[in-house]
Amino acid sequence: MDIKLPHSLLKEFLDTSAKPEQIAKSLSLCGPTVDRITSYKNDYLYHIEVITNRIDSASAFGIAREAAAILPQFKYKAKIKNDPYQLNLKQLGDLPKNSPLNLQILDNSLIPRFTAITLTNTQVKPSPKPVQDWLKLSGLRPLNNVIDITNELTLKYGQPVHAFDLDKIANQQLILRESKKGESITTLDGRVHHLQGGDIVIQDGSGRLIDLCGIMGGQSSAIDSNTKNVLLFVQTYEPKHIRKTSLYTQERTLAAQIFEKIPDPELVLPTLIAGVKLLEQRANATISSNLIDLYPNPTKTKTINLDLNWLNQFAGINLKPTQVSSILKKLGFTSKSITSQVLRVTVPSWRHHDINLTQDLAEEIIRIHGYFRLPSNLPSTTIPHTQTDPLLHHEYQARSYLSNLGFTEIYNLSLVSQDLFHQANLKLDPNLKLSNPLSGEFEYLRTSLIPSLLSNLDANRGKVAPPLRLFELAHTYHSTKSALPDETSTLSFITYGLDFFTTKGYLEALAKHLHLNLKFKPLAKKTPPFITKHSASIYYHNHHLGTLGIISPEVTSRFNLNQTVVCADLNFAKLSLQINPILNFKTIPQYPSIYEDITLTSTKPVADLITQLENAHPLIVSVEYLTSHQHNHTFRLEFNDPQGNLTQAKVTQIKNNLNS
Repeated sequence: MDIKLPHSLLKEFLDTSAKPEQIAKSLSLCGPTVDRITSYKNDYLYHIEVITNRIDSASAFGIAREAAAILPQFKYKAKIKNDPYQLNLKQLGDLPKNSPLNLQILDNSLIPRFTAITLTNTQVKPSPKPVQDWLKLSGLRPLNNVIDITNELTLKYGQPVHAFDLDKIANQQLILRESKKGESITTLDGRVHHLQGGDIVIQDGSGRLIDLCGIMGGQSSAIDSNTKNVLLFVQTYEPKHIRKTSLYTQERTLAAQIFEKIPDPELVLPTLIAGVKLLEQRANATISSNLIDLYPNPTKTKTINLDLNWLNQFAGINLKPTQVSSILKKLGFTSKSITSQVLRVTVPSWRHHDINLTQDLAEEIIRIHGYFRLPSNLPSTTIPHTQTDPLLHHEYQARSYLSNLGFTEIYNLSLVSQDLFHQANLKLDPNLKLSNPLSGEFEYLRTSLIPSLLSNLDANRGKVAPPLRLFELAHTYHSTKSALPDETSTLSFITYGLDFFTTKGYLEALAKHLHLNLKFKPLAKKTPPFITKHSASIYYHNHHLGTLGIISPEVTSRFNLNQTVVCADLNFAKLSLQINPILNFKTIPQYPSIYEDITLTSTKPVADLITQLENAHPLIVSVEYLTSHQHNHTFRLEFNDPQGNLTQAKVTQIKNNLNS
């Protein structure tokens, strides 16, 4: 959560000569992050990010407490003042013995601590101008001195406070309970909330809901200009209920954000005392009842033993016991030496929920000392090496490279229909039929990726201008003798509006990227959905990896595709096993290369032409296939002489010999 904190309000609790910019920088290095500072006339406004587990710092006093611990680390003198935890009942004087309130709490688990008191002869009027000014800076609208005091206390201490008009509470009776489904309440913002049940609410003597607890008070008991008798109460609530109600009602009030993060119950009574004193000062109110303070399960003292030797080894620094004790004391912890190197640390009440381990204490000490002060030492042990699954690594490489070539990756469902495969002249394995399919569209586990890719081409036909390039790298399924089918990593890519040789070039480029030199052989038998004449089996040495070919017109017409469709279908799991992770490097040439394009007319396969060009002359070091038109094939040749600079005349002579 983010808070806005005026500098003038922070100075009520922080005694320091540090300037706002210095405070902000120091806090950001060792504590709550100050996103920015803005200046307003004679004041400054801190925009502070408070992390979820540090609700104790979501207030002026909380930030002051952090600053008082951090600033001395940067050579700025600082200490806290006006500590609310020092407030006690003696400061209120003698209280009346009777209370006009009739209070019932039906479930004590809903409210860990509840305090209340009534005041009379209250004069409702505008707040002093300085109070109005910093309320506005904090993002709150000044209303009157009573309501402004409740908001002021929330900003100062991080403990929400609420005030009711006592005379508007029927029979002055309060019943705190869970709401019932269908009940409604109109909150102070005028919204009517129909409750889902299980919300913490307060009901008065007439059965009317007057408070949506932890969220917002009810409009029916609001303070107004005619209010004389005030019910002031401060409390904490069970956080899960508040979170649930806040999300359901969409009321993300400051109170809700605080209550759902478990504020300190020990701060409840001091906040009430501070509220009473402010009402006496600014509204001339007088106390008219005794104090109600229900606290059935007080916060238990928590202690943690801290080994200083372990701490220094853990942090890689050498802090003295006095330094550690000093840091802990400034943060509100108390410590006692058990031995020369072991401290017994008592956790303060406001850190009761987030300080549980020795490591938590170490974090507090190290952050105040300064993470930026920790030495930058390399690990003294061997850096652990995690072995990546080769198949996953190769899949990532293939996906990235095909994307760079202009292909779009497709994700299709693994469940397909029988009709889809029939359209592609492919058969489905009856052993892979689901016993309880949701519909006819999802009857079988797919044995091929091609039908789905053809369907993708059909779906995008007319929306994207050809050529289209799609690929999918996913599992196909094949029945086995066991109960479960075999899952095989399969790569299929398909082009629409491109010729066979261009698509073959994409496949060869991918293979080269994966350090494979593929071979192509004519299909030995008919292989649907390919046409036999313009298709080939793909091999690496003697390993059959898949098929490359043109999809038959019979199939493409069923998918409304009127241009050439070429598809490569690969068993990627088998292909991955053939990839040699050992790379061969060659020396960077001392002399620059010359690149020339050449077009050859030939009926030979492009792969054979590339091989011939590579072996045609020792100065040809690489051959790149560019394009083909009918029997005209264009290549880019790289010429390089390791003995010296090549001349254009020499390169031209070699090209002429090739053409002849």
